[in-house]
Amino acid sequence: MKSLTRNLAVFIVLATVVVTISAQSRLQTANAKLQPLNVKTGLWQSTTTYTRAGEPPIPQGTLDRLTPEQRARLEERMKANGQTSTMTYKSCLKKEDLENPDFTDKKQCTWTTLESTSSMAKGSAICNYQESGMKLSGTGEIIAVDQEHVKGTIHMTATGNGHKMTTDGTLTAKWLGSSCGSIK
Repeated sequence: MKSLTRNLAVFIVLATVVVTISAQSRLQTANAKLQPLNVKTGLWQSTTTYTRAGEPPIPQGTLDRLTPEQRARLEERMKANGQTSTMTYKSCLKKEDLENPDFTDKKQCTWTTLESTSSMAKGSAICNYQESGMKLSGTGEIIAVDQEHVKGTIHMTATGNGHKMTTDGTLTAKWLGSSCGSIK
């Protein structure tokens, strides 16, 4: 059960990063030029807080593998709207990541850049996960406050298996240093 919740949280965080970073690399406005965010490369620490409402579109096969006790706990949690979670993690940002980010699954997701400058990127995503019966759509915005601080927002809606869940999140990130050490 915890791994399912953790996987959903990781998915939401990754979706936030993918929407905003992919937005930088896929500017689709006519005659516009991509401007990667003007931030430092190296080790970054990010904190993402998100609030979920509704029931997650968990595939029936996953539900079928749960014990009766696990399923009861999951159903109890699914009924609780407005769940808020916060995650803090470290990542290594390289120059290539800013210039040519490619974190998407092009077979399942379509990314659209709405706006891109050296200090802000907005994008939207539509994903169709056929194997799980889930569809995801969302928007994200990331703002480079300065070269060492970034903030952002995300709104996503996931549907499937007769359920709908919305997620709203905020992201803050700060640069820790030019060396990433063992962090990839």
